[in-house]
Amino acid sequence: MNYLLDVNALIAGVYEDHEHYAVMRTWMLENKDHGLRVAPLVMTGCLRILMTVSGEKKMQKIISAIAAFREFYNIETVADDIENEQLGTWVSGPKQVTDAHLLAIAKRHELKLLTFDKNIPGKNVLRLG
Repeated sequence: MNYLLDVNALIAGVYEDHEHYAVMRTWMLENKDHGLRVAPLVMTGCLRILMTVSGEKKMQKIISAIAAFREFYNIETVADDIENEQLGTWVSGPKQVTDAHLLAIAKRHELKLLTFDKNIPGKNVLRLG
């Protein structure tokens, strides 16, 4: 099985102060041979949040750190070819829109969405933590 990392999962793997850092790193080391993927949306969200929590003003430093992490774990980019009309009908509020978008990407590319979020429905989800 191949996996699509959501924003929180990617941040947990990169950012040592994340509450799930140890869980994510352990899972990734144990599953390094599985295909790990990220969508451009996840990369942008990760960059935004890491710039905020780290206080780093130079975007390139964080981009470099994420790139090194991706290279070490052989994380590839998956195409984001989902339109808003393709989002799940389970969305009941604005905080679920990105989750639905990522779940639709995962389904389209036959991936499981790797997340710490306990509120995303479906069999295409692997919840850690």
